[in-house]
Amino acid sequence: MTRAVGRFFGHIWGATTKPVSADEPESRTEVVANEVEEAQAQIDNKKVILRRTTIDEVEIRDES
Repeated sequence: MTRAVGRFFGHIWGATTKPVSADEPESRTEVVANEVEEAQAQIDNKKVILRRTTIDEVEIRDES
């Protein structure tokens, strides 16, 4: 258990102190569609709302 906690905090420490690499190209994301489907139902005499959200995105990377 102690080793697992140490590894956990080691990962956190490494993620916060390691410099961010500039190897990845710059990118931006644009949402091109946002669709929400919703349905109401009764389950065990309780009102239930079923919701599905679909978000379509396009990631644009600058390859310079």
